[in-house]
Amino acid sequence: MSTYITYPTDATLKNLSFCKSNDKYKKIYKTSDLHEFNSLSHKDILIYLMPSSLVSSYKFEKNPKTSNQNNIANFISDIDTDIVSEVSDNEFFVFDNHGFVIDKSIYKKLNGILNSLKCKVILIPDYFINHNKDSDHITEFNDSYLFSFSDGTGSSVDSSSIDQYIDVIKESNPDFSPSLYLQKDNSVECLKDYENKNKFSLNDFANNNFLELPNLYKFNFSLRNIYSKLNFSKSELYLCLGLIAASILLPYFLIAQNNKYTNIYELETFNIFKKINKNTKRVVTPRIQIDQLINQIPSSFQAQTLNESKFDNLDFMTAIGEKFISEVNINFSTNIAIITIKEIPQTQYKIIKNISDRFNISVLKEDVQISDDTISGKISIKLDDE
Repeated sequence: MSTYITYPTDATLKNLSFCKSNDKYKKIYKTSDLHEFNSLSHKDILIYLMPSSLVSSYKFEKNPKTSNQNNIANFISDIDTDIVSEVSDNEFFVFDNHGFVIDKSIYKKLNGILNSLKCKVILIPDYFINHNKDSDHITEFNDSYLFSFSDGTGSSVDSSSIDQYIDVIKESNPDFSPSLYLQKDNSVECLKDYENKNKFSLNDFANNNFLELPNLYKFNFSLRNIYSKLNFSKSELYLCLGLIAASILLPYFLIAQNNKYTNIYELETFNIFKKINKNTKRVVTPRIQIDQLINQIPSSFQAQTLNESKFDNLDFMTAIGEKFISEVNINFSTNIAIITIKEIPQTQYKIIKNISDRFNISVLKEDVQISDDTISGKISIKLDDE
């Protein structure tokens, strides 16, 4: 794993300088395109230092009990009078006790390019390269002077504006006494009264815990960016796309299957009623209709009738679920039949049981299993002679 620190050398953000962790950031390289870092893997880290001149920072107390969107709305409400351009022309960020504002067009272009990279990206204002919450710092870096204040805010100016900027700071903070981190040959007059420690190192900055620092980078969700970040092989990508397609299509398949079984159930239920009563035209409420039909059976139904028609009754039992009956074994000497059923709907099976005794058919034994609202197994029935 390697870490790269890069920063633009001008306000256009086109030309870049960068250094690597391999040599502890001592050697400076040049490039004119962020796509220079396309070769970095998902294990590498790219730290992009956003010029503080393009980022406005503010002190803001984030409310942890409310959403990020509400915090941003409150932040905008607090600073809208300080924003020169339209609110909609800016991108806003809130981190812990700080808020940041960046021109939206600049941010979206930069963030879009960073999204195309495979590596982990940290986008941070450049004044954080030498930040200390206990003191104010002025750091000479990249032909600019970075002002990092103890409250977490910061900015940057060039050498031609530093005198005026320090005067503005002293008007609001007469006790302003920063620590300096300047080049040895620096000769800026207004800084001579401050102590120059001259010990700044990018290596020290790279060793920071960046989870405690603001990261302005946003991942844009798209198939291209996900593919780039996850570093999929082609086979893994096809598998992933297949799983996504399956997750989308599976509900439709299950609905179609459910409709199919519903139609089968309705048809078989209708056939049951049609077998019982040929005048049946429609089945609306099976439970009520079957009770009505059962009540129509004469109470004087005798064993003699059964003896003459017991095999008709067995035929009736077969017709009830012949689609689901795979085998029937009849012992004529004992009037006992063993019926093997397969995946008969539970409702249909209950109907058989409920009406069997009304036709002098006794269920002697049930050896069945219930699975997914269907019943399979063997049932033993007796055609009563009495």
